[in-house]
Amino acid sequence: MTINELLDKFFSTSAAFQTSIGISLDSGTVLVVAGLLNLVLALVLYLVLSGKVGKFFIAIAVPFVQASVPRVARNAVRYIKEHCEAGNPDLALKAAEAFVTSTSSMVMHVGDKKGELLDQLIARENPETVLELGAYFGYSAVRMSRLLKKREGKVYSLELNPACADVSRELIQFCHLEKRAEVFTGAAAEGIEQFRDRTGRDAVDFVFIDHWKDAYLSDLKRLEASGLMHKGTVVVADNMLRPGVPDYLEYVSKSPRYITTLHPFVLGKTSWLKRWLFNKDAMAVSIYQGAKDE
Repeated sequence: MTINELLDKFFSTSAAFQTSIGISLDSGTVLVVAGLLNLVLALVLYLVLSGKVGKFFIAIAVPFVQASVPRVARNAVRYIKEHCEAGNPDLALKAAEAFVTSTSSMVMHVGDKKGELLDQLIARENPETVLELGAYFGYSAVRMSRLLKKREGKVYSLELNPACADVSRELIQFCHLEKRAEVFTGAAAEGIEQFRDRTGRDAVDFVFIDHWKDAYLSDLKRLEASGLMHKGTVVVADNMLRPGVPDYLEYVSKSPRYITTLHPFVLGKTSWLKRWLFNKDAMAVSIYQGAKDE
């Protein structure tokens, strides 16, 4: 729908709306409202084109997104269970993508295009211990754990939201991957501190970061301080461009502790709003070089 069509629809429905609520607005007032609508749309367009949409979106939308996260996660897993057989992770991932294209809700999973990079990295690195920060509804935990080849290979996912942790476990069990993936409920900082005691493992070979963006850098530094990472540990971080994590990206790009490659993506078919806001993104793949003097 074009701007003109949107305004035409606004004018055509305003009279009926005014009548239904018992008020009457003159044409001047309607024009003022229409003008304000144009200004809002122009502001959003400017923010998108100038690359500032990330900060704008975070400031305005985060409270609404936080409130909707458990509901969307439950709906995603319900859809998957209704549209594929149990014990088939590949079909579950395809059903998840079908859910994304069928809903108008904002689904904050890694997705199939960026998921292919995860697949390649897991296959190349062949990790035994994978740490994920942010489970959401279990999509990436399933994606990674299904490819683990080592006998003791396992994904450990840390999820702050109890409802999301529950549905992630539900999806993992539905895919028959409970021996390959485990979800812990709680803040990432707590999970990192307690990782050895909870898992009996002394090191992580692969880290996937996809939780709240303002925690990326602080949690990476917690991992460094914990001694869980070893030379060669691969750290993958999503959403480098949309909504963007500039402090994290600057750190892993400049620190001698990492060799970092940025992988850009143009995302796939989805709703026009999601394409407008998030069509271009990137993942940072960093190879840990061990503790070095800065």
